[in-house]
Amino acid sequence: MLVRLPLAAPFVAPFATLVAALACSSAAAQYTVKLGGAYIDTNSSSTPLTGQFPAVNPATNAYVRNVAITSGPTLEVQNKATLVLSIERAFNDHWSAELVLGLPPKHDVKLRSSTVNVTDPQGSPVVEGIVENKLRNNNGLVVSTVRQWAPTFLVNYKFRDASARLRPFIGLGLNVTRFKARTNPTGDKLYNDGNPYIQLSDSIGPAVQAGVSYKLDERWSLNASVLSAQVDNKLVIETRNSRQEAFFRFTPTVASLSVGYSF
Repeated sequence: MLVRLPLAAPFVAPFATLVAALACSSAAAQYTVKLGGAYIDTNSSSTPLTGQFPAVNPATNAYVRNVAITSGPTLEVQNKATLVLSIERAFNDHWSAELVLGLPPKHDVKLRSSTVNVTDPQGSPVVEGIVENKLRNNNGLVVSTVRQWAPTFLVNYKFRDASARLRPFIGLGLNVTRFKARTNPTGDKLYNDGNPYIQLSDSIGPAVQAGVSYKLDERWSLNASVLSAQVDNKLVIETRNSRQEAFFRFTPTVASLSVGYSF
């Protein structure tokens, strides 16, 4: 698991202290369930893939040997819309804790390989050309998909009095993200070296949100928010004869609209 402790660790202790203090509040708890839609702008970037890439004879589909990737390519995770669900518990008129869930979105992943160079250990320009042309010909194509599970726990502060219909709020918390990736037929054909196995490490990082809640009546409300988190992970791709690695950084921005019911 790839966890950036310099960012997460100093944040956890005071965050846990705040949650414990709020839990001791004597105010009666009120729960709000929110359901709506969200659009995820992944804001993703990856380091260039490094490692070995299989060279395959295009005429016979026979494996020749591995070549070393010396520059490029990269992978780009695409944006996605999904359903969002959250459960919020109010401790008093201003403070609350919220667990944000939702339908795990499946993102397309595109290959970016307009500029790529490989090195054949035997120095054959023909073998190098086969691999470089294959990668360049797949530039911009969707070669895999990735599904993410990203529960986020937040402590929120609502401004204005509880009687106000319109109440802005801000939140701070922790995000835990897990991934499951797989290639599609285009990705399988790109490698042509057995079924590629893709592994992405889990991530834990800080999350922040800001939004506004509009109270329709004592039970129902409309809510709009923008949430952002830091997600870092390591990518490993393995085939029958090759292995590549890269590091991903996501700073997703999740814009959501939801209907809330309080009880």
